[in-house]
Amino acid sequence: MKGFWRNSLVVLAGLLVSFTALAESAPASVKIAIVAFTQGGKPVFGGIPGRVIEEGWLEQQLQQRGIKLDWIALPHAGAGPQINEGFSNNSIDFAVRGDLPSVIAGAGGVPGKLIVPGGSGNNVYLVVPANSTATSIEDLKGKRLALHRGRPWEFAFSNFLASRQLKLDDFKIANLNPQVGAAAVSAGKVDAAVLLNEAYALEDKGVGKIIWSTKQGSNDWRLVSDLWGTDRFIEQHPDITQLLATAWVKAAWWISQQANQDAYYQLSSRAGISESVLRRDDQDDPVSWKDRWAPKSDQQLKTHYQALSAYALANHLIRDNYDIRPALATRYTNQALIDLNLTDYWPNLRGQVTQNP
Repeated sequence: MKGFWRNSLVVLAGLLVSFTALAESAPASVKIAIVAFTQGGKPVFGGIPGRVIEEGWLEQQLQQRGIKLDWIALPHAGAGPQINEGFSNNSIDFAVRGDLPSVIAGAGGVPGKLIVPGGSGNNVYLVVPANSTATSIEDLKGKRLALHRGRPWEFAFSNFLASRQLKLDDFKIANLNPQVGAAAVSAGKVDAAVLLNEAYALEDKGVGKIIWSTKQGSNDWRLVSDLWGTDRFIEQHPDITQLLATAWVKAAWWISQQANQDAYYQLSSRAGISESVLRRDDQDDPVSWKDRWAPKSDQQLKTHYQALSAYALANHLIRDNYDIRPALATRYTNQALIDLNLTDYWPNLRGQVTQNP
């Protein structure tokens, strides 16, 4: 009998140690870095992060586990280096990062895994001053052009140039972020600028006009951002990583429903971009509203990132070819689609969702 109790106490002690270890292994917080607009000293998030916050499901799930959810707002200028530093020293756990910066970071040895692929992406615009006589890219050859190098929209614009038998060397490139580039084109300091949807704000002010956008190009030219996580966090906390992936996919599904489109615009307009601009950004878009929010399949990701890597290597943005495959952790997206019964919701993913790593 004494042996029985002795063995039972050993087992009980082992269980207590195991439970204590599990409790200690739970992170105190989950830190997600997002480029955001600041209003009244506080960050405001739109898009998928905004919907995740508004719904509250992820925060509730983490609270039940004693984990705090921290949203880290990043400025539009310099977000990439901050994400890379955060991933390298584990000061952030997850971040939404553009595709070309991700290639540059990965080729430079910055650790990280792609958890949830972005949708079809955002449009890119070529804007000239309101009084410009230029009506085509050919009219701008040899002129001053504002373009933020190494950012996702560079790939989109360079593909457009290649389709017209042109290259970046055919222009005098001013390496300016979109905000500074918008100011430069409105003041006539440059002859054109590659911008995002702030292009419509320039038209509204009567200081700029759009002469081209990715709505007129291939769907693969758009600015794409994906949700990435640090190797360390994903390895140590796969259950928490799954919660985040599920929340992300759930938000994309909610936004993709036509009935929620107006609510999406109202939500995202709080993040510093007017509802009118957001709506015109989507107007006449060749990609349907539903399909725009579909996560890319693994094959689409491989094809897209292979093209990005080839471009970055040819333009001396990286020194060696970058292979996205070891960084794909889309099994979390796949599991989210299965758990949410969405495996057949988006046409591009039908028959492609598996539980394999």
